[in-house]
Amino acid sequence: MYEVSEEYVRAALAFQGVPVPPDELRNVHLRLSLWMKALNEIEAVLGEQMNDVDPIPPVYPQEEF
Repeated sequence: MYEVSEEYVRAALAFQGVPVPPDELRNVHLRLSLWMKALNEIEAVLGEQMNDVDPIPPVYPQEEF
């Protein structure tokens, strides 16, 4: 199970140079924690099925449309 601490979120944002006001850090932490919880639930249901498929590679068009 993946869990993130508020300190981890603070450090990750600082490392990436993403400015977040201190009063918003708790909100960012809660949102990321909920996202990670949802991913854990998806992984619990799908399990090994996720390992059996290859990811779709990004597609970059060669000509303008």
